Amino acid sequence: MFSRRIPVFVVCVFALACSGTRADDADNAQPTQLFVAQAQGSVYVLRGGAQHQANPPEPLVESDEVKTDANSKAYLEFQNGGVVELGPNSDVRVSQLDTTGSDFKARFLLAWGKLKAKVMKLTTAKSSFEVEAGGVVAGVRGTVFGVDYDKDKKQVNAQTFEGSIFTKAGGREEVVEKGYGLAVQKTGFAPKSPLTGQQMNSFKDFVDISGQLEQKKKEMLQDMHNKIMEKVPVPDALKNTIGQHLPF
Repeated sequence: MFSRRIPVFVVCVFALACSGTRADDADNAQPTQLFVAQAQGSVYVLRGGAQHQANPPEPLVESDEVKTDANSKAYLEFQNGGVVELGPNSDVRVSQLDTTGSDFKARFLLAWGKLKAKVMKLTTAKSSFEVEAGGVVAGVRGTVFGVDYDKDKKQVNAQTFEGSIFTKAGGREEVVEKGYGLAVQKTGFAPKSPLTGQQMNSFKDFVDISGQLEQKKKEMLQDMHNKIMEKVPVPDALKNTIGQHLPF
């Protein structure tokens, strides 16, 4: 009787931990697929036309928008693995978010600025991770990549640090391999060029930070697990069953 309700209990607990919702509102909690894990400087979340200061760990849903001011950064993290870095003076909207099933589907609309992503390996044919900027779409299958969009110059630059990505614009598709970048302008695709030393170092810093964030997430989930086992008034046998179904 209890085993059928355990998965719902698990996702509600994770949602409560991220949002600070009261425990007696658990039935209304939604599964947390993506959240603001860290905000450096002035970072804002826009939802339903209202803007507020980001409050990590803060859950995000489809249509949410995250903005950063000058000298600010935001790190978004998927519950199932993967980190997105939003650079200074940037604006991104979550246009698709469906990562709870076997198919991992996420799409971001970069209005302007810089975005880096470390994406978990996508294991099904229907899975996708894409970033759209200025009419250019960059998609991946398990890699570390970046997309910069200069709205004034109408130029999109895609860079690959690990794996490879594809870019689509004007009905044409190009693959950008590891260690290369590709600029797309109104005139079309520019020749691919090797990443600069500064770009390589920036990606290395991002990979280090994303690893730290994943570790912190594991620690947070373990802390949640310990508190649940201490406070939830259920028999020991059921606690053991819950522990087996928690995502850590």
